[in-house]
Amino acid sequence: MEQALELNLSSKRWQVLQPAIYLISILPGLAWAVLLPSTSSRFVLFLTTLSVILIQHGINVLNDLIDWKKGADTEKELSWVHFHQLNLKTVSTHGLVSFFLGTFLGTLLVFINHRPEVFIVALPLLLLGYGYNASQWTLSYTNLGEWVTGLCYGPGVFGCMGYLLTGEMTKSLYLGSLAFAFLAVAVLLSHQPPQILNDFLAGKLSFAVRHGVKRTFFVAKVLFLNSLFLLTFIFCLNSNSAAASLLVSAGGILILIQQIKKQVSPQVILISSLALTLWMLSLKVFGGLL
Repeated sequence: MEQALELNLSSKRWQVLQPAIYLISILPGLAWAVLLPSTSSRFVLFLTTLSVILIQHGINVLNDLIDWKKGADTEKELSWVHFHQLNLKTVSTHGLVSFFLGTFLGTLLVFINHRPEVFIVALPLLLLGYGYNASQWTLSYTNLGEWVTGLCYGPGVFGCMGYLLTGEMTKSLYLGSLAFAFLAVAVLLSHQPPQILNDFLAGKLSFAVRHGVKRTFFVAKVLFLNSLFLLTFIFCLNSNSAAASLLVSAGGILILIQQIKKQVSPQVILISSLALTLWMLSLKVFGGLL
């Protein structure tokens, strides 16, 4: 009986990883896999995406640590604080190691690809990302949280990733940066309503605390639908034929229609965006249409 209980507790602790939340870092890489020419290095794209995942993971771990210290999400079972059995020093080390490993890998890729100008945008946004909820600044506790999220995942991840891989400032890069900024903020907002009371008591000025649940869900849905529209439009811009554009548009419109009446949530937003991106990727890989 005791062994079964320990096994159950262990399995619950491992659920803290929540792989789905890392789709926000994986999706930009998948989108560039669609947009880049077939001759581009897939290995460099993979390593760039891995760098982003490591940075996100580090910030997520440190996020749990800061929230625990400030009294937000203390009831949250799937927390890295609980995973490390309330050993805050271990949580801090875990988060910092992941964050700096991702930063080191990203820096290495910048120099290997001879794109030092990427640092002009990437470094300030990296500091903002760290300051979002991994430092004493805790920007997520202010009304800057949504803006920081949008900047980091739009121009910061999608934009810098694209420039690192292509060396060009294209329409796809600009529009994609906007699409992923919308997507990231939509995910953030849709996550806030269930924890609005704890955020308020902890002094966290989230969008939901400032504007209420109804408006938060509404804005999240508007941003989400706009991100789907922009992604569909970008993929159409890069299609090679009218038939490809029609198939791309059909997939985007179908997913848009399905999501209009649905309640938004991080899972719904990320899985729908993944479905759209995989549809485009399948057209490219198996149909040769993009």
